[in-house]
Amino acid sequence: MNFYFKAFLLILVMAVIGFGMHSYVVEFSVFDLYNLYSFLGIATLGSVFGMYYLYQLVPDQLGYVFLVTVFVKFGAALVLFPQLLSEEPSLSKGQILSFLLPYFIFLAVEAFMVIKWLNDNPLESFED
Repeated sequence: MNFYFKAFLLILVMAVIGFGMHSYVVEFSVFDLYNLYSFLGIATLGSVFGMYYLYQLVPDQLGYVFLVTVFVKFGAALVLFPQLLSEEPSLSKGQILSFLLPYFIFLAVEAFMVIKWLNDNPLESFED
């Protein structure tokens, strides 16, 4: 199977299962769970596709590309979910965790893919 199709299926299944579990566990969420999981799924899919494409072009720069995508995704989350920064009403720890747990789960998927790619193609040593 094509890499892009496999990644799409993995992220889609993760988003659907995460959304189902999250909506079952949390009765009332400050964040619209559909928007949250849609954003995280699309952002993860876009960053994985972009990193895979750039990995084929310049594999030694993959770590930097990963860092950029993490910062861009977090910045976009702050813009799209202004409740994270607003002071009224202030969010409880449980409400903040209801955002952070899915965020870090999707981030872990990206990190594991990057680690796998880097382990498959170790960088050349600097010895002459």
